[in-house]
Amino acid sequence: MPDRSNLYSLAEFQRSAKGFITGLNETKEPLLITVDGKVQAVLVDPVSFQEMQAQMERERLIGAILEGEEDIQAGMTRPAAEVFAGLRTKHGF
Repeated sequence: MPDRSNLYSLAEFQRSAKGFITGLNETKEPLLITVDGKVQAVLVDPVSFQEMQAQMERERLIGAILEGEEDIQAGMTRPAAEVFAGLRTKHGF
């Protein structure tokens, strides 16, 4: 969770949105926006957001590779020729 020193009410954010966004892009520190005292949103700069998206995609791919390796170890494989023959039959090509 981001540092709670970057905690601001929605009203505070609305009053000075441009300044908050400028600061966000300079510091790269996420802003926690509250409504009725509860965090309801987290605002991050675009570069950090893209980095987070890329990291999640890497983790997803690594998970898929590990799952595939587990399937191989468990003997859950078929020869490629068999798979392609089935695809040709199923799709008529």
